[in-house]
Amino acid sequence: MTGACFCKAIKYEVLAESMMQGLCYCADCQTVGGSAYWASYAISPEQFRLTSGELKKYTSRSAAGRAVERHFCGDCGTQIKVQSNDVSVASVNAMTFDDPTHFRPQYTHFAQSAPHWCDVHPKLSPFQPPGE
Repeated sequence: MTGACFCKAIKYEVLAESMMQGLCYCADCQTVGGSAYWASYAISPEQFRLTSGELKKYTSRSAAGRAVERHFCGDCGTQIKVQSNDVSVASVNAMTFDDPTHFRPQYTHFAQSAPHWCDVHPKLSPFQPPGE
């Protein structure tokens, strides 16, 4: 599966099917993406490969206290992936896929943080981390 940023300076491949696909409504994803949610195609970091360009990285702390790396195109600003090395997960922006029909969300994350004007799809299950 392949994808690219808005200006096409960044191109990438995803080398495996996702572990899970979902919509994240956390405040960080809303702020960075300028939308109600992030379209997350979760894979292990090793399953993501750049084929063109170089990503810029910004690291912040999540509400859970984990370091979260956000990877962007330095030219057009498209966020390509979010990665947490603490849990060994890379979340690829499914809206940057060359063929977005590969994205089939099943879960919601932080749906309680969805804006009041945004309806959370009732067929999507709330994500429950393993062991909780």
